[in-house]
Amino acid sequence: MDRVAFEKDTLSERVADYIRRQILYMDTFRDGDHILETEIAETLDVSRATVREALKDLETQGIVEIIPRKGTYVAAFDHKDMIELLELRCICEAYIFETLLAENMLEDQDFAFLEKIIDEMVQVSRSSGEKGLSRSMAFSSKDLEFHGYLWKKSGRRWFCKVLSDNYYRLRLAMMQDLMLESNMEQSAVMHYDILGALKAANLADAKAFLRKHILTLHGSETVI
Repeated sequence: MDRVAFEKDTLSERVADYIRRQILYMDTFRDGDHILETEIAETLDVSRATVREALKDLETQGIVEIIPRKGTYVAAFDHKDMIELLELRCICEAYIFETLLAENMLEDQDFAFLEKIIDEMVQVSRSSGEKGLSRSMAFSSKDLEFHGYLWKKSGRRWFCKVLSDNYYRLRLAMMQDLMLESNMEQSAVMHYDILGALKAANLADAKAFLRKHILTLHGSETVI
């Protein structure tokens, strides 16, 4: 790997972001690969202690696994894990929808902002300028921007924490599926259905569209 230099502020976060990108986007590491602290430290020109701190942060996000006296490895992530994580997201996000509608928390400006995100998502899905991984990255960022806005808007701190803690694992699950480009536009359009149901205060439809969006595209129709 080429040598990279970072500024001193928020150094461990920057290192964590670098490693995370190598795992999720750059295909530098695969599931189960051993991550060497010394190699990362030399590449980024930082101390091993800084790398160790960054890896601990990544462990809490479920991206790496630290095994005592053995080292740090990219967390294994199979289809069963992905489905379980997506089911958890579906349960938490359905509750957030209940909160948003029960307390009438969404206003016209919220719907307008969310619709703009969907429009951008559709544009990415139809773009011929970007292909493969970079296109999937752009799409997943918009998808999570849409859902993340609703999570925060609900004010449900612990549900948001569960969803936020799983953010990068969810992103990885999405990346695996959205590399199948035929799913991309279909997924984008589903957000219009979710938003329309929320705007109409139709909780049953909002939950149904959410379930279809989150689970069906990932090959599961099972919800806990």
